[in-house]
Amino acid sequence: MSKNKQPKPQWLTIVGIGEDGVAGLGDEAKQHIAQAEFIFGGKRHLALVASLATGESRAWPTPFDTEMGDVLARAGKRTCVLASGDPFFHGVGVTLARKVKPEQMRVLPAPSSLSLAAARLGWALQDVEAISLHGHAIDLVRPLLHHG
Repeated sequence: MSKNKQPKPQWLTIVGIGEDGVAGLGDEAKQHIAQAEFIFGGKRHLALVASLATGESRAWPTPFDTEMGDVLARAGKRTCVLASGDPFFHGVGVTLARKVKPEQMRVLPAPSSLSLAAARLGWALQDVEAISLHGHAIDLVRPLLHHG
């Protein structure tokens, strides 16, 4: 690699957070939130970590920026993105992974909504078919409904 093409250091941390907020986070996640210069997330998630955040909090724009322009503009600065549960289960982690190299980010997931539902209902995850209706018509689920 040439001297001009040095890899960017790990600058992005994606933290999965549940409805229990800070109480459900591990020490590493808390540390990254507290040390971030910029924290991105939904208004609900930002409110959950307000007691830890010292950096600039930025709520997601409406409509959501699928190009992640504001996040990517912070490359090289300590940036944290808050996500619901597992950021790679129909989450913002997938969107960011298309734009940011794996060695430039750290991901600290929490249980996904599917894991939590399966745990509560006693379902084996390997036997569950998951689909996302986020941004899609509910009619997509009808062909999949059946007894059992």
